[in-house]
Amino acid sequence: MIPAYNAADTIGQQLEALICQESAPPFEVVVADNRSTDGTAEVARHFSNRLDIRVVPAFERQGVNCARNAGIQAARGEIVVLLDADDRARPGVLAAFADAFAKEPALGIAGGILSTRDPATYEMEHPQWYLPYLPGCIMAIRREVIDAIGGFDESFVGGHDEVDFCWRAQHAGFPIGLARGALLDRTDRPTPRSAFRQFRRYGATYIQLWVKHRDRGIPGSTVRGELQMLRKTLRRVPDLRSRDLPRRLDAAQAIGWNVGRWQGDLHYRTLGPR
Repeated sequence: MIPAYNAADTIGQQLEALICQESAPPFEVVVADNRSTDGTAEVARHFSNRLDIRVVPAFERQGVNCARNAGIQAARGEIVVLLDADDRARPGVLAAFADAFAKEPALGIAGGILSTRDPATYEMEHPQWYLPYLPGCIMAIRREVIDAIGGFDESFVGGHDEVDFCWRAQHAGFPIGLARGALLDRTDRPTPRSAFRQFRRYGATYIQLWVKHRDRGIPGSTVRGELQMLRKTLRRVPDLRSRDLPRRLDAAQAIGWNVGRWQGDLHYRTLGPR
């Protein structure tokens, strides 16, 4: 299923990618329209002659997790695959997910890999030095997991919702793992300003994630650690004026991340992990 908000210009490439899936089992496509005003639903319906596709409303509130939950509820399959409207799945994604669940009947969640990573060596990341997680932009979930733990936490706005979901699944006893043949071409933010905003949200929700799960013994930060991080962050500010775009983007991401973390710290009156 694909959560979508004002994705009329991008969702077509993702739907074309689904048409091009190789050796895939039968599947339906559910697009959860999250209050779009640009004709996203109409663009998706244009693919009805080539895909088994439905557009469902996700109007209760704005946010990707509201859309994900609405789409998950509408989906009929025992395995629900999550993709984003502005990315592009490689041709073997659905076959790789089907194979992963067939090989491991106990597997609760399978995750794909961004095409910028080496699928042979990539390993799941462990945020906050705790449990691993899988990216929500290319994730396959067994229906049994959803029935057991519920959907995505809609209080997360801007990131770390998939980390929370994967952690809750593992707390409930469901293993997670990689489907190494499921590769995704992701669309990154193109400007330093948009990258800063994205990573500021990531930083803030990183603290939200810790506040929700810190009773599991995950350590936070210290005043000394934050002062060190402040010095590192200030040293990156001149890079925002670099003529090298990748350097500017990297600096915007690093600065945005820490600004977001500090915003989260202030909001929750705490010192969350770095």
